[in-house]
Amino acid sequence: MGLGPQARRAYQQLHQRISAGQLPPGTKLPPQADLAPALGVSLLTLRQALHHLEQDGLIACEHGRGTFVRAPSAPAVLILEDDAVQRTVLAAHVAAAGYAVVEARTAPEGLAALEREAQIALVLSDLRLPRAAQGLEFIRQVAQRWPGLPLVVVTAYPDDLAPLQGRPEHPVLILTKPVVAAQIAQVLRLTLGVRLRPALAGRSDDSTTRGRKVLSASSAVPD
Repeated sequence: MGLGPQARRAYQQLHQRISAGQLPPGTKLPPQADLAPALGVSLLTLRQALHHLEQDGLIACEHGRGTFVRAPSAPAVLILEDDAVQRTVLAAHVAAAGYAVVEARTAPEGLAALEREAQIALVLSDLRLPRAAQGLEFIRQVAQRWPGLPLVVVTAYPDDLAPLQGRPEHPVLILTKPVVAAQIAQVLRLTLGVRLRPALAGRSDDSTTRGRKVLSASSAVPD
């Protein structure tokens, strides 16, 4: 289930404070009855935001004790690619940069991985899985269910993103195939850095409508 505007704002405010270290690991959040008015939302809206933060592995809700900020886990990168060769090459580039890799071949597998693996901090997703409609729906689902999670499209057909043009879920970063290791390294620095920097983590929806950055290379992994 996606977050409404109020819940998304509460999620982003707490996400930023945790990422900035203002709420270090082990911190007990105020009681929900106090936290909700402090964030300007209702109790129900706050609970929706907390649920998503818990799904993202940022907090732990302990019955009878309260809600605590979790220690950050080592970040992992989800690679959604239906071509085995390209999936293997992308995984090698990510692993070489020092990040854990979670692989998926289909959109349902990708969503299941996101539900299961809270340490996923970035998604690299193909678009045609094997049809563009499946990739587009995956992008929509990620934007709705994990609004603070960076997603980078890796595709030979960036024009397939036209149905998302002007919409909040339109990806900002797009890698055009074929890609090289240096591009993957740059994407890892940009996206995982955004996730950790308080000024940029959990940006509002309209930040994704201001344009897109397309990275390409003349030679690398074949399409």
